[in-house]
This record gives sequence, structure tokens and C-alpha cells, in this order.
Amino acid sequence: MKKSNFYLALSLGVITFSLVWLFLVFYSIQGGFGEPRNTPRTIPFFLGICLLILGVIFMVQYFLSYRPKSQMDPFRLVEFRNVVICIISFLIYSYALEAVGFLISTPLIIFFLTRFILKEKSWKLNYLFPIVMTGSIYIIFIYLLQSSLPRGTIIQLF
Repeated sequence: MKKSNFYLALSLGVITFSLVWLFLVFYSIQGGFGEPRNTPRTIPFFLGICLLILGVIFMVQYFLSYRPKSQMDPFRLVEFRNVVICIISFLIYSYALEAVGFLISTPLIIFFLTRFILKEKSWKLNYLFPIVMTGSIYIIFIYLLQSSLPRGTIIQLF
């Protein structure tokens, strides 16, 4: 079976981009890596490492001879509607983050997307997932990364 060059080109492109990204982050943003608090370099460096890992995964897929689908299903109108609704939802979410903060706007947007876009019927997923997800992100950013999240201008929590 002939290997697909898609994953080779994709992996080389992602690896090259991530290496350029890491070089630019390291030389253009001030900050250290061993400091107890986050610096402006921390998150971009983490994203560059994630991109590098993704490129390596694509390279492994190439060597294992994965092949992409040769024909894709036609783009359906329902999928287009969902994409438009997601874009509008994220625009509203970005304004809601500024107005009411992270702790109110995030569970609401996650609930909206799971209930009306994914059409999930399970009450556990609809009500518990947004709360658990928001709490997890809050704990990671506030306690582990010692960073801050948007507090909101209208309603300020924590």
C-alpha cells in the first residue's frame, strides 16, 4: 500500500511552524522559565510545545501509513448552520466575558452549545458538565498557574 504524503506534508508544516513559533517566543518575549509565577512567555511557549507534539503525532501517522478519507461527505446545510451559530455564540461569549466575567458566561455558553448545537438530552451532561468544566478551568488558572480570569465589569465574582 502506497503511503499518503498528506500526513508527511502536514507534520513537516506543523513542526516547522512550531519551531519558528518557539524561537520567536524565546527571543522576542521577556521572561524566564523557572520563575514561580507566570511570565508573558509561559502560555505562548506552552502552545508552541503543544504544536510540536501535534506535528510529531502527524509524523507518526505518516510512518504508520494512515490515509485520509479519499472522498468527504458533502457539506450539509445543518452543519453550516451549526458553524454559523457557534461563531455567533463565541462572539457573544467574548462580550459576555467582559461584562459578567468568566464564572457566569462560561457555564452558560457551554450549556447552550451542548444543549442546542450538540442536542444532548442527558441532564448530567447538560447541567454538570458546564459546572465541572468551568470549575476545572478556574482551579487550573487561579491556583496552578497563579493567573487571573476575567472578572466582569457589571458583576464581579471572586
